[in-house]
Amino acid sequence: MLMEMTATLGEGRTPLVRSHRLARELGVSRLYFKLESTNPSGSYKDRFIATEITAMLAAGARACVATSSGNTGSALAAYCARYQVRCAIMVNEAAPEGKLLQMRAHGARVIRVKGFGADAAVTEDVFRLLAELARADGVPLVVSAYRHCPAGMAGVEALGRELREQAGPEPHHVFVPVGGGGLYTATARGLAGSRWPVHVVQPEGCLTVTAAWRRGDREIRPVQSTTRISGLSVPFDIDASLALKHLLANGGAAFAVSDEEVYECQRLLLALEGIFAEPAGATALAGFRRALAEGRVQPGDPAICLVTGTGFKDPVSIAVAASAHPDTLLPAAELRGFLRAEVLSC
Repeated sequence: MLMEMTATLGEGRTPLVRSHRLARELGVSRLYFKLESTNPSGSYKDRFIATEITAMLAAGARACVATSSGNTGSALAAYCARYQVRCAIMVNEAAPEGKLLQMRAHGARVIRVKGFGADAAVTEDVFRLLAELARADGVPLVVSAYRHCPAGMAGVEALGRELREQAGPEPHHVFVPVGGGGLYTATARGLAGSRWPVHVVQPEGCLTVTAAWRRGDREIRPVQSTTRISGLSVPFDIDASLALKHLLANGGAAFAVSDEEVYECQRLLLALEGIFAEPAGATALAGFRRALAEGRVQPGDPAICLVTGTGFKDPVSIAVAASAHPDTLLPAAELRGFLRAEVLSC
């Protein structure tokens, strides 16, 4: 017999930490990072999945299907393992191996679909097929979007409320990486009534919300995604139009950043702040730097960047960053001289 329960692995209440070195490098005084990477499975998606699994258990569901670029699948696999729910997860071909390993290690059935997440037509076809299958077989379709799972996404809105509690009442600029638009919408809703501008940051290779904001209209047009930033390759409107509506209402701006800028910001977080982020988790920082360069944010303005996922999600990008600092193999007899010459004298 199923018991009523609230599904949890201890998600939420993540740290808000002040920049220690980057702020000085950038010439700003109040820069903060919201470490959603410290959630149990390593991303903010745990907030969504905890709420969604709670509803699934209440409804008596014992299996589900899902789509993911990585982090939704990782979170879903973890919570499904804990609560004995079978799951099949459709992912794009380029999903990072770290995320795929995490899903499979928890026992999820992972299916990579050609063109999914990059080609708008293929992506829409997959969503349509899964929605029909879910209806026909009476199983939940788990997608981290208000369009598909509004109750689950409401669980993410606590993130915005936490920011207000942690940062105080003074309005802060908040920078949010945007793929489908659900995280942005949830953050903006959690900050409703605060007068905090919430900014969109997207890779240049997948501009949906940013393109519409630049044009000055409300039409989200499908694109052919070319970005390598996992998690932000959503080439058509899932929650993008909803995100755009909130963007226009709260006075935020939208920024396009190159993949190279994102990877550079990932390395800066690693080397200067000790923050272990995947590329998508460094995208907000790239947007903040753009806003600063364009004068949309002043050096004295308080600003918060969401760090949405841990570096363990994308080992390839971490390996590139680590390659700049190779290890050294030495005989024990040479250790004293090496340390004094290379480390202790610096």
